Amino acid sequence: MRRNQRGMALLLCILALMVLTGIGVGLMYMTTSEALVNDNYKNSQQAYFAAVAGVQNARDRLTPNLIGPPASPRALLNTVPTTMPGNGNSVLYVLNPTAGEVTLPLVYTAGSSNKFFDGELATELTNEQNGVACGANCYYSAAEDSGNLGAFNMGRLNYKWVRVALKANGSAAPNFVNGPNPVSTTLNSQVCWDGSHEVLLGSPGVTACSNAKNALYTPVYTLTALGVTPSGATRMAQGEVALDPPLTTRGAVDSQDHVNLSGKLDVNGFDYCTCDTSACTTDKSGNSTCPNRAGTTCDNSKWAVYAASTVDNPNGSETFTSGHNPPNAQNQTWPYDLQSLVDRFKPTAVDVTTSPYNWSCTGSPATCGTKANQQFGVPPTFPPSPPANPAGPANMATQVTYVPGDVQLTSGASGNGILIVDGNLDVHGGMTFYGLIIVTGVISFTGGGSDKVNLYGGIIAGKQSLVDNALGGSMNMQFDQCALPSRDDSQPPRMLSLREITF
Repeated sequence: MRRNQRGMALLLCILALMVLTGIGVGLMYMTTSEALVNDNYKNSQQAYFAAVAGVQNARDRLTPNLIGPPASPRALLNTVPTTMPGNGNSVLYVLNPTAGEVTLPLVYTAGSSNKFFDGELATELTNEQNGVACGANCYYSAAEDSGNLGAFNMGRLNYKWVRVALKANGSAAPNFVNGPNPVSTTLNSQVCWDGSHEVLLGSPGVTACSNAKNALYTPVYTLTALGVTPSGATRMAQGEVALDPPLTTRGAVDSQDHVNLSGKLDVNGFDYCTCDTSACTTDKSGNSTCPNRAGTTCDNSKWAVYAASTVDNPNGSETFTSGHNPPNAQNQTWPYDLQSLVDRFKPTAVDVTTSPYNWSCTGSPATCGTKANQQFGVPPTFPPSPPANPAGPANMATQVTYVPGDVQLTSGASGNGILIVDGNLDVHGGMTFYGLIIVTGVISFTGGGSDKVNLYGGIIAGKQSLVDNALGGSMNMQFDQCALPSRDDSQPPRMLSLREITF
């Protein structure tokens, strides 16, 4: 080795070590950064799901008949706000602090030690009130410990509060500011739930919105929760919830298609449960009235036939009675999502392809053939009396029944509860049914036999291309709200939407 090359190996080794050291430091930095990113993501996800847990916890506590320890102060439905946000006593906060934490006041004030104030409320109020921000006394608080689940032993959930408020138009989608009314008159209007859609209080037909058992429209509440993890990560979630109103129809028969009439028909849209239909009178101008049943107010708002298409003109053997003149409504807006209705009741239904029926329903679309003398629950004695609590045989019972295809029922079918036909229904001969019949396709009463069709409750019929719904034979159809499904108050409100919110 030449003298001027001495030390090259050492220099190369040092350079190699420097490169390797740089690579090692870089790898360590990348690993640390990746670990921090993953840790931040984990904390962020924990905060989000803590906020969702707060929403779900408050939703559970809005169950009308809340069961489970402790029954109080967990129940919230009796303390929810009854005025729109922006007014006094319009917002309820369910607080969930850990020991020693300060959560009040929830509106930021200078010098406050509260780290969890609600800065999002003013944003919503500004949106829904067309520039009017949250004023004095626009909220109130309730220090309720919603994290202590007692015997459930689930530990404390990492959210700090849940805000409960009535939903106002403009606060969140869907909103109705582009509707027929000016923006200034629809912003801050209360949003209600009809069982299928959100609607504005004050819209045609929507005159009241409450949690009463028989209310046709129920309030929509926004549940907004702040999730905070021990590491300090924060996220907010907001859900919209509403109690389902009792299912009601627009008339004794609701049809999405044209309605053909034939035979001896008596269809009455006065509510049998609240109206003394045996004493109805009709004057020369065609205006009908029915007296109240004792202790009730007669509901005369329903039609005999309510159709999204047209209805044949009745002849001399067909009698239609309702609180409207004419008694049938044609070319109306169709208010139902039939598939949603089917999905709502199907989970608790008896499928006729299973025991005790064991029907064979084959093909595409499916057909179940012709079935005679079928019973879908045991109806009361007809006419149902007393109307609000009808009497019947000792084995009288309701049943939800699901038929997964077309079927023809013959020789006096009977039932009590809900009959869902996911296809076409042809009733050939007599039928006695107390409750709700939902047919996604065509419903036909084609007569035949010596027995007449007696139905108390309501019918919702869909349509099939080139085929009309037909009412025929000998038929007595009476709208009866008492026969329709009532609200299950043992269940929490329905979750209409769930989202993360930022501001």
